[in-house]
Amino acid sequence: MPGPSEPRVPRRRFLKTIGLAGVSAAVAPVTLSLAQTAPGAATAAKPDSAAAKPDSMQAAVAKPPEISEDAKALAAIITRRYGEDLTKEQLESVAKDFDGDLKSGKRLRDVNLANGDEPDFTFRA
Repeated sequence: MPGPSEPRVPRRRFLKTIGLAGVSAAVAPVTLSLAQTAPGAATAAKPDSAAAKPDSMQAAVAKPPEISEDAKALAAIITRRYGEDLTKEQLESVAKDFDGDLKSGKRLRDVNLANGDEPDFTFRA
């Protein structure tokens, strides 16, 4: 127990820090994968391929994928709780991560399994 001269960390601040750590864990893999991409590699290939495509296809390629409403709602909760501690880019990354998770969950639910389908591995205790 801290003495009278040592400040205690308030419970709310502690919980806020723990929640921020969870968000950071979700954002870190995306940040690391972006950091490993060569800066000139992606932009060098675009002018050649863009010249061969019609204008309608260029607009479709330049437009980022739309984030689902569910992902936006989850990101709004993070923004409300931790928005003052995160940058706009980090909040957008969290929204995209939620969207990817929701889409992968939908793909998992769309897989039809029969009652007799066995798992991919054998479990032994």
